[in-house]
Amino acid sequence: MKYALIYQYDPAQATPGGMAEIEEWMALDQEVKDAGAHVYSAGFHSAADAHTVTAASPDTVKGTEGVTIAGFMVVEVPDLETALTWARKIPTARYGSVQVRALVEFEA
Repeated sequence: MKYALIYQYDPAQATPGGMAEIEEWMALDQEVKDAGAHVYSAGFHSAADAHTVTAASPDTVKGTEGVTIAGFMVVEVPDLETALTWARKIPTARYGSVQVRALVEFEA
């Protein structure tokens, strides 16, 4: 089953760990790949550059407030417990959170 591990934090309360954290990310990425669980992963540019569109407002709203979604990783694993194990290893979990969500996959 595929799960999205969506990592987020509040920049007003925490700051990412710089170069040391980047090295942790690189090691985690390799560990997930070596385990055969990696499907896709990506980080996001600054939330200050985000644009939000709603049906109620045709104009875009630039930037966000509060929690910043920093990125996500999709893993393919046998069960939720395995997905949670990978989520706990995400460096952002130390100062933010990681939401684990099963993906809905449609047959073509």
